[in-house]
Amino acid sequence: MSLLQRTLGRTIEATTLLGALAVALMMLHITADVLSKYLTGTPMPGTITVVSNYYMIVVAFLPLAFTERQNGHISVEVLVEHFRPAPKYWLNIFALLFTGAVFAMLTWQSVIEAGRSYRSGAFMIEQDMKLLIWPARYLLPLGCGLMTLTLAAKVVIALVRGRRLDAEAPYF
Repeated sequence: MSLLQRTLGRTIEATTLLGALAVALMMLHITADVLSKYLTGTPMPGTITVVSNYYMIVVAFLPLAFTERQNGHISVEVLVEHFRPAPKYWLNIFALLFTGAVFAMLTWQSVIEAGRSYRSGAFMIEQDMKLLIWPARYLLPLGCGLMTLTLAAKVVIALVRGRRLDAEAPYF
């Protein structure tokens, strides 16, 4: 396994761990908010903003590459399952390339949007509390960019090694 594959694999594992940590923190944060509301009569300020602009973004986008690495995304193979191995292989390569191109465009556009958000100093006000939301805008390009790199790595590995795309085993 090359240094690039190991580095990509470790990065994917780290971002997935961050996603799992975000789930736990979100659960604790929401529990504390509910307890605060029922015990003191006032909810914790900023909970909705932090949950929707930080935790949810981390949970939804950072583990994308892990799921792709594990071949865990949904695929419908109604016709393809009847193809011979060679056409099936090339169709899978095409699907990876197409998906990679879409995620590359998502990465690019989300970087542009994150830059706009940073320059404007985007924030939200909740219960008289100003919360910066522009830092969270950089999480989307991080997740989409890692997904793009994962797809590119799978294509290169498949082409260089001539390896058939195995739906069961990760490539790295």
